[in-house]
Amino acid sequence: MKKTILFITLTLLLSAVTSCKKEGCTDINAGNYSAKAKTNDGSCVYSEKLIIWQDLATSQYFTSLGTTGLSFYVNGQLIGTCLATNYWTGTPSCEQTGIASTTVDLGKNTTSTVNLEVKDQAGVSLWTDLVTITAGSCATYQL
Repeated sequence: MKKTILFITLTLLLSAVTSCKKEGCTDINAGNYSAKAKTNDGSCVYSEKLIIWQDLATSQYFTSLGTTGLSFYVNGQLIGTCLATNYWTGTPSCEQTGIASTTVDLGKNTTSTVNLEVKDQAGVSLWTDLVTITAGSCATYQL
């Protein structure tokens, strides 16, 4: 009986000690968050959605230039296209796509700055800007 109690006590003690040492990503904003991790081991990786949209005034401005189509580039990569007449009456929610959207890989950083470029149907650059993306905060950008 004493051996059984000793065995159970040692087993519980060992499991308590080893469970405290579980390493992993403890940041809830990370893509690889682990609820089981007790200690952050620096393995967290991040990504965040970027939603681009324009209002009626911007749409009218582009069409007044003779623009019929828009192409959207993030860090030189095409992420979407739309008609210049497409617009939103308010900021899209994170579940929506706006007129273009993409997921930005932040790696191990919680923030990153990307280059946004908008071109017309002939490939002429109409708009460029630097956009800061922060993990855990759906990024919307209004043209």
